[in-house]
Amino acid sequence: MAKGELLACSKFYVQFDGLEDLIVKKVSGVSIELQTAGDQNPFGVTKGGKAQIQATVTGVQNSAVTVEYVGTVNDNRLFKWYEESHSQPTTGGGSTNKGALKTGSIVLYNQGGDEAARWDMTGVMPKAYKTTKMEAGSTELFIEIVEYAFHSIRRTK
Repeated sequence: MAKGELLACSKFYVQFDGLEDLIVKKVSGVSIELQTAGDQNPFGVTKGGKAQIQATVTGVQNSAVTVEYVGTVNDNRLFKWYEESHSQPTTGGGSTNKGALKTGSIVLYNQGGDEAARWDMTGVMPKAYKTTKMEAGSTELFIEIVEYAFHSIRRTK
């Protein structure tokens, strides 16, 4: 990688355990926010009426990561993972996969095709599944959209 090389948003891939060969169209929602207390208003005053403000971290909030996949013939693994991760809507009960979670990564590549940046996720499960609208006469590709919840995400490279 050349020193100071800029990364392009079009050279990337998203992978999860057992799902390393899907066609990814788009990924969005990588966001981490430190939740804080005491950072907006004074929590007290000292001698002379001097206000005291201090930001204290109280937790971490992850957003959901949304991945759009181009659908292919006879590959229902994304829907199957979603279905196995949740109890049945009408009967309830436990999930088929008994709460098993996956790990995953979002990888950006440089112009030479080498891995240049990586975000690793743990405790991943599909939170929502939907598809694009299907319409007679459409010229669009079929897209599966999966929103993932996760325990943690770290930029490791």
